[in-house]
Amino acid sequence: MSYKTQDQETILLREELSKLLSTLKHNREKVPLDILKTRYKKGYDTLCERIRRSASDYAKHIVLCGIRIHEDYLDEAAAVINGTIESCGVLKQLSKAAFSHQDINEFDSLAGTLREEVLADLESFYRKHLGLYITPECLEDPEVAPLIYCVANDCVLQDGKWIPLELYSSGSACLQEKCV
Repeated sequence: MSYKTQDQETILLREELSKLLSTLKHNREKVPLDILKTRYKKGYDTLCERIRRSASDYAKHIVLCGIRIHEDYLDEAAAVINGTIESCGVLKQLSKAAFSHQDINEFDSLAGTLREEVLADLESFYRKHLGLYITPECLEDPEVAPLIYCVANDCVLQDGKWIPLELYSSGSACLQEKCV
């Protein structure tokens, strides 16, 4: 199995959805909807189901890529994420972008908006699970402040960004987004 970077995965998921949306748009331009739903029902339903799956996979990838949650906090974080998704109303707009407008760019924008909403709500969740992380430098030099550490995502807060502890500890304290 070959390793795919997050960018390759995003590109593949987007391309798949884009092709399916183009097919739907072409079909709807050439054939009246009532004919698609009757005479071509099996093919049309199959296409719509493939779009549903592809749109769901792509939206999940966009929204959740790089979000870190420690397994002990999964249930609590899932409740926050699901609550955000249910309350913000973007799901209906995503469906409209796919099925009514067949617009991949609109879909991208809405998925990005949903991601921002989820990240904002997770931020307050993360802030409920903070502690101090005392580095060896803190012990050697009392002027060095401890790091703010979040047990829910196993990250330290640096310059307003969450950095995975393993990256900070390894000395490469730069934020690297990875899909998990």
